[in-house]
Amino acid sequence: MSYTPSSNDLIAISPMLILCGVALLSLVVQFLIPKEEEGKPLWVLSVLGILVAMYALYHTTNSPGYGKFFGSQVSISPLTVWLSAIYLLAGLITLLIAPPFLSQHKTLFPEFFPLLLFCLSGMMFLTSGYDLIVIFVGLEILSLALYVMIGMARTSVSSLESAMKYFLLGTFSSGFMLLGIAFMYGGSGTTNLDGALRGIFLKGYESNFSKLGLGLFLVGVSFKAALVPFHSWTPDVYEGAQTPITGFMASAGKASALGLFIILFNHVPIGEIGNVWKFLMGTIALVSMTWGNIVALKQENLKRMLAYSSISHAGYIVAGISCGAGLEALYYLFSYSLLNLAAFAIISYLEQGKHEVTVNGISHLSGEHPLTALALSVIFLSFAGFPPLIGFWTKLFLLQKIAESDLLFNRILLFGAVANSCIAFYYYMKITIQSYMKQETGAVAGIRDIPSMPTLGFLVFLLCLFFTAGWIFFQPGTLL
Repeated sequence: MSYTPSSNDLIAISPMLILCGVALLSLVVQFLIPKEEEGKPLWVLSVLGILVAMYALYHTTNSPGYGKFFGSQVSISPLTVWLSAIYLLAGLITLLIAPPFLSQHKTLFPEFFPLLLFCLSGMMFLTSGYDLIVIFVGLEILSLALYVMIGMARTSVSSLESAMKYFLLGTFSSGFMLLGIAFMYGGSGTTNLDGALRGIFLKGYESNFSKLGLGLFLVGVSFKAALVPFHSWTPDVYEGAQTPITGFMASAGKASALGLFIILFNHVPIGEIGNVWKFLMGTIALVSMTWGNIVALKQENLKRMLAYSSISHAGYIVAGISCGAGLEALYYLFSYSLLNLAAFAIISYLEQGKHEVTVNGISHLSGEHPLTALALSVIFLSFAGFPPLIGFWTKLFLLQKIAESDLLFNRILLFGAVANSCIAFYYYMKITIQSYMKQETGAVAGIRDIPSMPTLGFLVFLLCLFFTAGWIFFQPGTLL
């Protein structure tokens, strides 16, 4: 094997190289321009970097094309390309949404832009890696950037507390993942994804090493995906982080962890032992969707409600993955990521840097801000799976995949997912009820001096249009 990368190797990872290069360039540029003007040039540079990375990602599908590179350490496939597209789109939308609201908190530091780009490159390495070491390095690039972004509001105690909680628990989960990689290497003699996972079918003590390693590795991934019982950080971090950062973490960050689940279970060999892991993750998924929805029923703060909702949605997706869903889970991830970005964008708009958005606070929102109330209702009803919004179709396609098998376990997961969708409908519907059916005006709804933001309004309008009718043109078959 040659240790000198070929031109095809470099082109395969060109989107990541572009993001890292622009991030390093922005670190230099911030010292070359006046401090009071540094935000706009860095914003333009970051947006251009993501757009060029999008073009490079598209270019890789033709040249060098799909395959494995760097000695089978990096894999480019339709699945990894679409996952990378989700991250880049989420990063671009975050750049369009975040700066005005971070400025309101006086936390639009120049470091925000390179951190976001490094975070995106880590996500892409995480799901494009075909070697456990590459996957772990991608995870750490992503995690370290997120830790700093969450704690950027240095004068906010809640922001610093959430960053510390996420950091401590995140490093602990990374330790589990790294130990799992060591055990899988000990059982199979390789860190290549296929070979390491195939080790669970070996006989003797080597197989035990591989099984223990996979279990520990899944603990680390489950933490990033916020599955029960590794979810305790989620509500505090979602609430404490600045809302645009929370939106990015809930969309791209969540998609990267769940995308890794799809990739892992695509490589778990079919057989009796493989089914054991699917039953294990299916059980965790069922508990996650149930716990997340039940606790979300009692939440008043919209950010905490969406945090517990994210736990339940992770449960739906992992339930589908454990039953063989690939395309359907990817479609769910794409739609769910955009829904999160739109929801947190509106919450940021209503907060105005100084308010806490609660269920009671948005009472009679339609009277003072009718368009905002309409957009919020479309988004939350789509979360609930209300037809014909896109959330209904994502759940329908996923549940159809679960229902394809006659296994009793699949039937239990199907019943659990449908029952939990009914539970979730209650607290999602509260948003529309409070906005349209309450006479008294809530604390947030009564604020009349909220400035108009045409760019944000147009962006949310496009997203809501996609949620309402986009499924007609964009269905699972158009993804891969």
